[in-house]
Amino acid sequence: MKLPPFSACPALAFAALVTIALLPPPTASAAFYDVIVVRGDMPTDYIVASIYASTKKIPLVLVNPDSIQSQIRNELTGYRGKGYQRLLIIGGESAITGVVENDLNSMGFTVSRLWDWNRYGTAARVSIDLWREADQVVVTNGEDYGGFLVAQLAALERGTPILFIKNSTIPVETSDAIGKLGAKSIILISGDSAAIDALRSLGLTVETVETFSTSAQHEEDQAPDLMPYFLLSVFVVIIILLSVGLRHGKKGSVMLLTEDEERIIEILKIHGKTEQSKIAKLTDFSKPKISRMIQSLEKRGIIEREKFKKTFKIILKKEIS
Repeated sequence: MKLPPFSACPALAFAALVTIALLPPPTASAAFYDVIVVRGDMPTDYIVASIYASTKKIPLVLVNPDSIQSQIRNELTGYRGKGYQRLLIIGGESAITGVVENDLNSMGFTVSRLWDWNRYGTAARVSIDLWREADQVVVTNGEDYGGFLVAQLAALERGTPILFIKNSTIPVETSDAIGKLGAKSIILISGDSAAIDALRSLGLTVETVETFSTSAQHEEDQAPDLMPYFLLSVFVVIIILLSVGLRHGKKGSVMLLTEDEERIIEILKIHGKTEQSKIAKLTDFSKPKISRMIQSLEKRGIIEREKFKKTFKIILKKEIS
């Protein structure tokens, strides 16, 4: 789902920050970094970063993919003036470009990156490199954006990292992260029986959460009522959707991208104008599948096709590059 940068909408940025700030922060140990930077229109990167930032009580800064906005630059300059130096970018150069990284370096930050080739790998890298160990992990479907807010709030409540599964299957990156973290139990958000069985096959205890509610055990422990925070998060989503609608004109269409479509977009970002047949080879998708996906992306105004001999060259539109 392509969302507008939070920094482009002050009300949206405020609501997102309040959602995290109101939650009771868990006890934190020393952070490895002073500031974390993520791309503001990539919800997966933002969610996994927000848990660590909240737990360690360090700033989480949202930027555009290829530039640092003036108000964000002022914010970063303020952090640097306070002695903050170790800055972590979450996401590869297709998410936040080298131009932004160089800019951050010129501001005096020591910049590192955590990233992988997809959302599953990036979440795994964040959990392994930043958390190092965790008895419990929140897991949600990386293909179902509807569960993201619930997963975020569940992880914030428990102070645990978030990992992604792909529908009913467990990506190797996710299972590897679970093992390296030493996790013994999983909080699964809206998972089906196949996902539950797959996680249990790893020797894990699985607790499922279908809607945002505390378990009976939490109620006995008099855990805080998180429903107000959930409602506030719903308000944030409404603002996001309205912002997207205004950004895309009268149609108000929200661009939903599957993981396979995101792979095509990443290829176009890296290689530029690319033949359709080459995209098929790079993705290992069948030609009929590539044709269907290209037609869908073109219809939604995300890419353009240019006739080239007996095939087409595919161009990513500038406004979303």
